[in-house]
Amino acid sequence: MDAFCPHQGANLAHGRVEGDRLQCPLHGWLMDKNGRIRDLPHARDRSVVHPHWEAIDYYGMVMVYRSARQDARAPYRLPPEPKIDSGQFVRRGRYDAGEVDMHIIEFAENSVDFRHFSQLHGTMRIPWTNIEVPWIAIRHEPSWSRDDELGHVAYFLDEATLEILGRVYEKTKSRALITFLGPGSIVKFDFHIPKIGEITMFQTHTPVEALKQRVTYRWFAARHAPRPLVSYVVGNWISQWRQDVEIWKRKIYRQRPLRTANDGPLDEMRKWYAQFYPDGGDANMFGTSDRGA
Repeated sequence: MDAFCPHQGANLAHGRVEGDRLQCPLHGWLMDKNGRIRDLPHARDRSVVHPHWEAIDYYGMVMVYRSARQDARAPYRLPPEPKIDSGQFVRRGRYDAGEVDMHIIEFAENSVDFRHFSQLHGTMRIPWTNIEVPWIAIRHEPSWSRDDELGHVAYFLDEATLEILGRVYEKTKSRALITFLGPGSIVKFDFHIPKIGEITMFQTHTPVEALKQRVTYRWFAARHAPRPLVSYVVGNWISQWRQDVEIWKRKIYRQRPLRTANDGPLDEMRKWYAQFYPDGGDANMFGTSDRGA
């Protein structure tokens, strides 16, 4: 629910839970899970409902659906992960990447910007670092699609192959399926790596304030997958992601970008993404429109 008490504005995060109710630290007001004020015999208006939103526990993450319309329920549900539920996959790690200055749509736009992969991600880097490995290149084969049945879901597929000293090694080809479960607040990565196994990773963007996201990674892997190699795969992705961050935090949003024939399906992605803005809005309403330096 909203952090600040409707009485005199105390921060409820510094209160405490009493049974199934939240107690304000300043005057002891109690609110139930529906935001209704309880146990206040002298309150003038006990019909007041404090703003609150639906929240769920999703594989160790507290996911909140916050709508522009109070008390709105989430229009879609996050899917179960059978391999995690069954114990085939176990939790292997978490990484807090800190706060990033960006609009969340940049992450989605990045997935359909096929031409930037060779420019920005064509060089291998030592996992978890920005140090380049000059004699190893990465060849990317990206694609993007939307789910025909689940309107809130879109997919980005990247098949990557290593090129070492100018020679392409097909046996190194790995596959990463990235699933957007909505506008990018939570994105799931399914990695299939030859001779290593499978990894499922969640990347989450928690809004801190306008144009600022807190980015966190959590990953699960098959029990038999070697820990060092799992860390290598995850660390390699995060190293590549950092290259994008350096661009995102300094770029602007072009509502009508200059297009070329080899660009990815940007228009299709933006049409899909528009469903997540309130009242048919777009990214411009959040201060990311074309502007001068």
